[in-house]
Amino acid sequence: MSIGARLEELRKTAQLTQQQMADIVGTSKQYVGRLEKGLNQTPNGVFLTEWARYFGVSARWLSSGDGPRNATGATPSQPERPDFSKLAASVLLLRHYLDFTGDPPEWISDEVLLETAFEVVEEFGAEVRQDNVFDLTKVLAKRIRGAQDAEGQIRGTRAAAGG
Repeated sequence: MSIGARLEELRKTAQLTQQQMADIVGTSKQYVGRLEKGLNQTPNGVFLTEWARYFGVSARWLSSGDGPRNATGATPSQPERPDFSKLAASVLLLRHYLDFTGDPPEWISDEVLLETAFEVVEEFGAEVRQDNVFDLTKVLAKRIRGAQDAEGQIRGTRAAAGG
């Protein structure tokens, strides 16, 4: 299923018009139509983030179809202690991404962006070091933009992931 098909499914399930869908993120009806028809395969990452938040779905699922559909995922039966090293690495990675893209620094508290950064850190290892932060930032940017990562093409991350 393409990004456009996932967006169209969300829109139709919510009984929204293309114009109403566009209004959620401040774009045009034509832009939404082009996405749904598959004419635009790499939508604006900010729009994807806003749609994911609006519909309560995972930004990763919306952009790539991977992972759980719901933003919160499964709730464990017992409370688990958060992995603070991964949380710290996620914040560091997201801060580097925001600096790199020139996006507002207050987006560091955006739940969907932080969730996406956490997924990148979890996939490639909890350690974000000087020699791999730029590569991990590129992975994060691709996830936010909705592009797929090339497996094993990220310099410096295999050791962090233990592989």
